[in-house]
Amino acid sequence: MYNSSTESNSPPPNAGKLIRLGIIAIIGIIVLVIVGNQGIILSMNMAEFGDQFTKPVYYSVVSALVLSSIALVNVDLKNRSSVVWYAIHIVITFLNRTSHDPVSRNISSFKDYRLSVPQFVMWQVTKVFLFGALFVNIMFGLAVVYLMDGNDLGISNLPQIFSLPFVEPNTIDASQNVIPLIPALTILVPPILAVIGARLAIYVGLHSIIKVATSYIYDSSQGKPKFLNYVSTIEAVIGIGVIWAGINMFFTDQMDYNTKYAIGGTLAVGFILIAFSIFDLFRSKVLTHPIKRDIYVRVFTVIAIAIIAGSIMAVNNSIADARKIEFLGPYTKQQIDVNRYLGELDKVQVTTNDVKLTSVSPNNIDSYISQNGDVLNSIRIWDWEAAFAKMKPEIGLIPYIDFEDNDILRFNNTLYWTASMKPVLPPTVSLENRWYNEHLVYTHVPNGFLALEATTGQSVESGKLFSQRTIYYGEGGLFADNWSAYPTNRGDTSAELNNAFYTGTGGITVSPPTSWVFEPNFLLSFPSDSVHVMRYKDVYSRMSTLYPYFLYNMFGQQLDFYPVTDGQKTYWLMPLIVGFDTQSVPWSIGNPYLRLVGFALVDTYNGDITLLKYGDDYFTDIIESQYGDKFQPIPSWLNEQVRYPQELFTWKTEMFNIYHVTDTEKFIQASQFYVIPANLEAYYITAKPPGFDSVKFLGLLSLEQRGGQGRNLSGYMIVENDLPTFGNMRFYEVPQNSTTKLIGPTAVKEALDKDSEFAQLKTLLRTPRIGDNILYQVGQHDVYFIPVYTAGSGGGVVAQLGTIAAVGAAFNGEYYVGLGNTPQEAFEAYLRELAGVVTPASQQTEVGFDKDERIKTIKAIFEERGLEIVTPTSLQVPLSFEEGDVSLFSRIDMDTTTELLNKFIDEHVSSGTKRIFLWQTEESINIGTIKSVDGIPELHYITINVGK
Repeated sequence: MYNSSTESNSPPPNAGKLIRLGIIAIIGIIVLVIVGNQGIILSMNMAEFGDQFTKPVYYSVVSALVLSSIALVNVDLKNRSSVVWYAIHIVITFLNRTSHDPVSRNISSFKDYRLSVPQFVMWQVTKVFLFGALFVNIMFGLAVVYLMDGNDLGISNLPQIFSLPFVEPNTIDASQNVIPLIPALTILVPPILAVIGARLAIYVGLHSIIKVATSYIYDSSQGKPKFLNYVSTIEAVIGIGVIWAGINMFFTDQMDYNTKYAIGGTLAVGFILIAFSIFDLFRSKVLTHPIKRDIYVRVFTVIAIAIIAGSIMAVNNSIADARKIEFLGPYTKQQIDVNRYLGELDKVQVTTNDVKLTSVSPNNIDSYISQNGDVLNSIRIWDWEAAFAKMKPEIGLIPYIDFEDNDILRFNNTLYWTASMKPVLPPTVSLENRWYNEHLVYTHVPNGFLALEATTGQSVESGKLFSQRTIYYGEGGLFADNWSAYPTNRGDTSAELNNAFYTGTGGITVSPPTSWVFEPNFLLSFPSDSVHVMRYKDVYSRMSTLYPYFLYNMFGQQLDFYPVTDGQKTYWLMPLIVGFDTQSVPWSIGNPYLRLVGFALVDTYNGDITLLKYGDDYFTDIIESQYGDKFQPIPSWLNEQVRYPQELFTWKTEMFNIYHVTDTEKFIQASQFYVIPANLEAYYITAKPPGFDSVKFLGLLSLEQRGGQGRNLSGYMIVENDLPTFGNMRFYEVPQNSTTKLIGPTAVKEALDKDSEFAQLKTLLRTPRIGDNILYQVGQHDVYFIPVYTAGSGGGVVAQLGTIAAVGAAFNGEYYVGLGNTPQEAFEAYLRELAGVVTPASQQTEVGFDKDERIKTIKAIFEERGLEIVTPTSLQVPLSFEEGDVSLFSRIDMDTTTELLNKFIDEHVSSGTKRIFLWQTEESINIGTIKSVDGIPELHYITINVGK
């Protein structure tokens, strides 16, 4: 019967239709906002950068389409289910229900809900567009395009990975069974495994849970809950999940003798649960409740499988404790082989460094120093902190620039510290003027570089190194925070700093109304004028936007880049390093795959990017196939300026620290691993290690024994920077049984502190700062050269060089230290201390071999030759000729002295002469003879320095 009550409880007409239209409208608005917000930026990027920008977008779209389709697209046309639309359906039902309807009556079973075919198909397409951005993997998209071009990434070899845990490990050759799979395992497999897992979670896990829950609610409302059917579904979900976990266990970075049992047990549990599910599904047609006995059978079966697999693994571990080499050795060999490939350690040359402590005769010290002048003239005396402190005052009172970085560079075989600068907003700028100054005034750094010679500490006019010093594209400061612009009709008046006029090709001209949308201030400021906008002025931001394939942050720090020049233009040289996770690569132990693909030259004025090829790995082939027109060979002018990336050099050295051990027994015993000393970074120097004929620009890292109680070096690693041999690494290994040790950075500082002469000097210098302690080989001597500064950057005072210490690295129980104002003086002092003497003026002599004893020894040599020594009160000879000089301070100088005396007697003392003249000065004695040549007497003599 009609009444007001039934009228008020009736559902509103067409409510479901209105809600559907509202949802569609909301989705449309979201898409419109996203597209509208990004449209201007995308159009500007495409106009300014062309395919440099569109290619990464293309690879992103390809990856999003492929991966989101695998994860989200439902191909079950028969059931045509959708969780989202089912939820919408339930919401609409609740809105349309009367207040007297029970909740269970308004919830239909999910398994009975189906979309129409057109709606189902459109929803699959819509999901890809709505959620595709969540699945973007640019590397995957790049690899897919590479495969579509007919190339290979080792996919055909992937099936053999499923046999690796079950074959005899001694028969596995990593170079054939694992390494060929690395391209697919690093680029393709991880994202595919992830999206398949997501698909299983959605269409198996989530759908099944919702089916069970809604079926239970619906069946309960009918008084017929089918618990056995629900249990069957849950068993199937868990079984599929366990099987998927077992499949993922094939793609692991660790594999040993227990892996096959873990995989086998996991898969067995999964398939058993699937079997139980099928069995219960058939029984659910007759029974509604599971039998308690059946539950026990299922639980005990799973537990039994786990116990069997776990017991086998525990027994294996117990046996392996005593037979570790036999059990773990074959798998350790695979680990070593795979990681040596990852770190390219087969390319590292190992050279035995036979450390010796050999003194040089004082008579030969000057000659020895002269012979090694190429090394001594190249010693890097000024370190980063001292150079920074010395260059900082050159900025003066300029408030709008600041230091950003300080890099060691090489020009014309000379090392320089080159500081680059960034624009900053002066603190005096008021808040209302910030926007104007940030975007229109402080657009660049007028003179962006300062230079200091690293060997002498002399400031250098950086214009001699960099003809182009103006920086519009750089690092940090306003470059990182802001874009800059100028109106194209500015005429002869410029708002830029110092009335500068940018005339380069960087940036893009934007006309109204696009300029208004980009920056609303332009609507009022330049309503009818075009504006030239320069964006992505920070090199990191620019490179990561246009070439997002490479690493610009490694190990928690931004990748280091530095300025170079072709003589006219100045560029930033950015290493292009690619990195992949190796969690899916067997025996990789999670160590990453890192390779140097090449370099990018970024013009500091125009922002143009040029790619330079170096690498020869699979990713280099991929990127070159897509950017072949962008890559160029490394130009010859870059030969002396390029340097191997410090981050990659350090990482390879750390890999070498462990995987230089190729003997599996020694590897398992872990007694020969190395470590980089604490707080030590790679030094870039010019040096001449053993095996080099001339000084080279090298990277250097010292290594100590890991876990060793002593602080001696196990050796040191060098990397070459010259283009013909660029990237070549060599390790100079000190034999463990060497009687002479090579002291490390910590011990060398202690040796310096214990030196008495330095202790006195340290008191005079008050609070000196000890600089870098860099190991050089000068001739046959391993020596640390350590600068000592009187002030550092922290004190606000310009750093000054107090002294230079040369500390012998070769150690046989005693430290040898020399001090001087130059590397030559310090090295000379070190050699004299090593020889057991010091400079003549010091009056120190060898015990038992004082001055009188040395003169007596010299006279004895003449007496043995039957010559009479005469000591005249004066000599007056028209002509005098010095035939040689020598120093005699210790017994080790006797050989050289005797050789000179005998040579003098043989060449200048005639057979008829029996007399030799000897006269003495304050610090030396002179021995001579008189000859008559053409009737003119000539005095020929030698000088022997014997001290005061």
